[in-house]
Amino acid sequence: MSSWVKSPPPRFAGHHPHYSQHHHTTSSGQTSNSLNSSIVPVQPGEIGFDGKMLRKAMARKTVDYNPSIIRHLENSIWQRNLTDGRSLQPDVLYIPHLVPPHALLSNPVNCVMTKFIRPATNKVRCPIFCVCWTPDGRRLITGASSGEFTLWNGLTFNFETILQAHDSAVRAMIWSNNEQWMLTGDHNGFVKYWQSNMNNVKVYQAHNDPVRGLT
Repeated sequence: MSSWVKSPPPRFAGHHPHYSQHHHTTSSGQTSNSLNSSIVPVQPGEIGFDGKMLRKAMARKTVDYNPSIIRHLENSIWQRNLTDGRSLQPDVLYIPHLVPPHALLSNPVNCVMTKFIRPATNKVRCPIFCVCWTPDGRRLITGASSGEFTLWNGLTFNFETILQAHDSAVRAMIWSNNEQWMLTGDHNGFVKYWQSNMNNVKVYQAHNDPVRGLT
């Protein structure tokens, strides 16, 4: 016959068999209360805050020109000449009938910009010597005195990317007639060829003096 040996029950951490259940509960409660009283919550912005900083949502003013272009394309179906166009009245009800300025050649005063929208400032404040729109008209490219290109969104007026294009100030900027190449000239006389994705493909020194115009 095999003899069975009785082994003592396992003892876990924190298990004190000599303490009563009431004493254990009281002791645990006192310990938890003392721990909770020693924990001080850290507010956002203080040293030791491990969460993401809460940023206030900022509503950007958007100037969307797509509805006016769509309206112009729809009107071009039945408008054969300039006399078929409708006259807009200074009323809010005529806002859906707005068309681009080039569709109002019979009234050149519509091309006068009288309302200021908003300014846009780069991270590094420096003079801007040249600006031009992308061929699709959605973004604006600026050339700064630091030699950087800044790509701005044409709808919300916020910058999308910054590129160090030249070693000196960018003085001239123009797109080719086929809208596939962009040429830039800097203060040291260098001319660079760029693709539409801002990829530099060629650079050469055209002059010893600053390049102030391209065509």
